[in-house]
Amino acid sequence: MSNNINKVILIIMSMAILSGCSTVEDTTGIRYGKENAPIEIVNYSSFQCGGCTTLHEELGESIKKYIDSGDIKYIEKQIDIKRFGYDDLIYKHMNVDQISDFDKLSEIYEKQNEWITLESPAEVIEFLGLEQEENKKHIKDIEKINKEKMELELKEVPAMFINGEEVPSNISKEEFENKIEDILNKE
Repeated sequence: MSNNINKVILIIMSMAILSGCSTVEDTTGIRYGKENAPIEIVNYSSFQCGGCTTLHEELGESIKKYIDSGDIKYIEKQIDIKRFGYDDLIYKHMNVDQISDFDKLSEIYEKQNEWITLESPAEVIEFLGLEQEENKKHIKDIEKINKEKMELELKEVPAMFINGEEVPSNISKEEFENKIEDILNKE
């Protein structure tokens, strides 16, 4: 676990050096909450992954509660997994309003059993009410996120980090909320 934290720090430092600045503003992924929230959650995920859907179903309500209270900044980073045909399609076609709406994120996971059976990308786009044109920023984001995945040596998704510490992908709502409350109480 501490090995992954060290890798995250190394990635951030490397990005700062390469960009010629002392701080790095990582804007990849789907972002919710206040930038200066005391807790940052980064979740590497896939819309088409069953385990990712299960994790979102378990924690989504709690995550939204803490986003709304200003206690967490939540970043979902979609990883392109080649065996999933619609994996990156959804992220590439989300518009600005959809990307900033946590309820839309939840809807995508909640309806996974329906859109996953559709026969073409066009049907998925229409079913979810996504934009017809690909978002060029999201295409670049996927490339960056997949590099992060390799640098972090992530073997599977979901992979969730709370303030840089990886948590088990089967964390329960109660365990999650206890962890968040423990961090908030130490602030």
